[in-house]
Amino acid sequence: MLIGQTSRKPNLKTIRHLKQTLRDTLGLTDDATITLSELACLEEDCPPVETVFGLLQPDAAQLQYKLHKTTAEIEADDLLDICKAWGFDLPDDAFASFVNHR
Repeated sequence: MLIGQTSRKPNLKTIRHLKQTLRDTLGLTDDATITLSELACLEEDCPPVETVFGLLQPDAAQLQYKLHKTTAEIEADDLLDICKAWGFDLPDDAFASFVNHR
């Protein structure tokens, strides 16, 4: 993206769906917060878009995971990779019914 160009905004419905899918699958309580940010990278040799997931839980260190994809490109396998990187032991088919609302 060049300065002065209009950036594409991620679909809010997609973001809400991704966050709720993670919350439901992980069985998180209401005091846990999932963050999701789609960021443009303007540096050389950097993918043009990066999506960053965060998990904040009381009395625990913040967890983060970065994907070089837009929110619209995220698939079930990506969600599984995020959860496993965060230390959750889920079956490989935990997100089998996931459909991204693009």
